[in-house]
Amino acid sequence: MINDQALLDYTILENPVKNMLLFAAILLVGLLLKHYGAVVISKQSFRFFRRFSKNKFSEFFVEQLSTPIERLLFLIIIYTSFSQLKFPESWELAHHNEYGVRWAIRALFGIAWVIVLCQLFLRGTTFFTYVLQNREEAPVSVELSNFLKELIKVVLVVLFAFAALRFVFNINITALVASLGIGGLAIALAAQDTLANLIASFIIYIDKPFKANDLVDFEGITGRIEHVGFRTTRVRTLDRSLLTVPNKKLIDAALNNVTLSESRRIKFTIGLTYTTSASQLRMIVDEIKHVIANHPKTNEEYFVRFSDFNSSSLDILVLYFVASNDYSDMIDVKEEINYRIMEIVHKHEATFAFPSQSVYVESFPPKAH
Repeated sequence: MINDQALLDYTILENPVKNMLLFAAILLVGLLLKHYGAVVISKQSFRFFRRFSKNKFSEFFVEQLSTPIERLLFLIIIYTSFSQLKFPESWELAHHNEYGVRWAIRALFGIAWVIVLCQLFLRGTTFFTYVLQNREEAPVSVELSNFLKELIKVVLVVLFAFAALRFVFNINITALVASLGIGGLAIALAAQDTLANLIASFIIYIDKPFKANDLVDFEGITGRIEHVGFRTTRVRTLDRSLLTVPNKKLIDAALNNVTLSESRRIKFTIGLTYTTSASQLRMIVDEIKHVIANHPKTNEEYFVRFSDFNSSSLDILVLYFVASNDYSDMIDVKEEINYRIMEIVHKHEATFAFPSQSVYVESFPPKAH
């Protein structure tokens, strides 16, 4: 028994063996149980949010918070286990308030605490906005809740960054802000585009010119809104590419929300050759009108006229509306009517024109010698 006690009191690097064993036991048991403990704590914590979520979305809550809670437990385990040990005095390390190994370890550990706590609050924000969007009676729109989520996340990151400066590096935040001076003005000027996009995003959420899944057309680009973000909006174009557009550009541009339209307009010009007679033109125009008027997916408003004498063609202006705002329906109707127009033109023995020029050479009698 004495020998065992002597063994436990035996020191290695100025630390008793019993402290080293306690360090190893805390570290090993903690690492083995931290994942299970995080899940249990997450499930128990959900009880405080049952009323807000109407006792739903518990799985999403655990999914969001279990990872940062597990990281928080990991930091607690590391702190508790290493607190059983001490640096040997023979190493002559500087005090933790002075620059050196101890100060660096303390600073890194403090930064890790701030990052993990920030992640925990960010995941909590994600859960709150998810509940707001998916409750049966959602109090706010998806776009507004996304805006609030992004805004709260920015505020949280800034607050935790200041907390790290204050509590980890002991920096006087008030003096730091006051000392920015001209440098702060320069930063503000450099960030004016970001601020403009932020204001534009707020206008989008308030004015609601479009929302997620709407089909929009702006500056020659047609696509479906996938996500309205804090600074940019993601648009999935018709060729399936993902376009990221600054919110300010969407506010400043003339934007057509196709989803809000009851119909899609189709306008084009048919060019026929100058060999086409007036009677042929009249019959072609009348039959095109008949095809458009009797199509089941066009509305009553249409326009077919012999409009212009072009340089190389006789132009017929065709304008009609498809009674659907779906892009695929519009393309199908346009294709059907285009085939019918081709049949009508060929039926009346007319020919489609293409850009060309005719050169007439006048012959003169030979000069007398």
